[in-house]
Amino acid sequence: MHPILASRQRQALYLASWAPIALLLAVAWSTASPAVDLGAALVIVAPPGIVHAFVCLSAWYVCRVTPLAARSAPRILAAHTGAGMLAAAVWMLVWEGWTRVLGNYPAFGEPVRDYRSQAAAVAAAGVLLFWISSLFHYLLIAFETSRRAETRELGFEVMAREAELRALRAQIDPHFLFNSLQSISALTTTDPPGARRMCLLLADFFRSSVRLGGKDEIRIAEEMDMVRAYLDIERVRFGARLAGEVVEEPGCGSCLIPPLILQPLVENAVRHGVHSRVDGGAVRVTARCDAAHLYLSVLNPADVDAAARGGTGVGLANVRQRLATRFGGDAAVRVVRDPGSFRVDVRIPRRDGAREREP
Repeated sequence: MHPILASRQRQALYLASWAPIALLLAVAWSTASPAVDLGAALVIVAPPGIVHAFVCLSAWYVCRVTPLAARSAPRILAAHTGAGMLAAAVWMLVWEGWTRVLGNYPAFGEPVRDYRSQAAAVAAAGVLLFWISSLFHYLLIAFETSRRAETRELGFEVMAREAELRALRAQIDPHFLFNSLQSISALTTTDPPGARRMCLLLADFFRSSVRLGGKDEIRIAEEMDMVRAYLDIERVRFGARLAGEVVEEPGCGSCLIPPLILQPLVENAVRHGVHSRVDGGAVRVTARCDAAHLYLSVLNPADVDAAARGGTGVGLANVRQRLATRFGGDAAVRVVRDPGSFRVDVRIPRRDGAREREP
């Protein structure tokens, strides 16, 4: 369907755009023929002009059949010349019928006779208006083609972003699983009951991570529960050397975040802030919010004299990239190194979600 015919509002705007054309034709006619006043000229011109406005919409289909990029100039010119002459013929038939009706009224006798002497000019005006409509429709087609291309490009960008987010999310579980299996392997010789307990906790953790990790967003309360579950797993390994504190300020529990954002940061905190210290240390995870943002923080002790431990480098970089891909410049990750402590602060736009019913 023609895009203008698809909406009554567009039809009204289109007909309104023809009002100046009808007025211009009436003024030109009354100026060229002193015997024809402007009012009579408008009465004669307006109805044929309305019909011709809809006839000129057929230029859309002619333009679609003869696109500028795919047809030669002679073929395009021939198509529009033929279509313009056909449109002018319809225009003249409408003029003839309307002037025959008006010829029954004495007030319009002179304008009707004058019209017949101007028939050639009227026909030429009909062809010219159709060609102008063709130019308009070529511009309209170019605009719609550009808009569709932009829509497709935006769709491809969204698909690429979603694929990137899925790939980044998929990096988390293998990284955590690798470290957990290493811990279980070490416990099998030193603490078999602890290894068994850790396997059970790990199974529960991965059951939850599979359920929540498949979502685009989860509530911060659910993310904090995952952090507590992770710390419980690591306490089997470190015992009293690991202390954990998870603090969620009131009013933030329903804030939405990408799943498993905190887990890599807490894993790094345990690995670099507790593992290397003889007396261990405490990992503090906090969540607070205001009207516009959610603020997350992971704090752990740092032993400045300890040699840096090797790692895959996935954790912090993964969090940065996931947030950048999801929120762009609206999210931020800041690392604060103080004597004796290491803190990662995360800021993301606040989005609230309704509480989901647990199955």
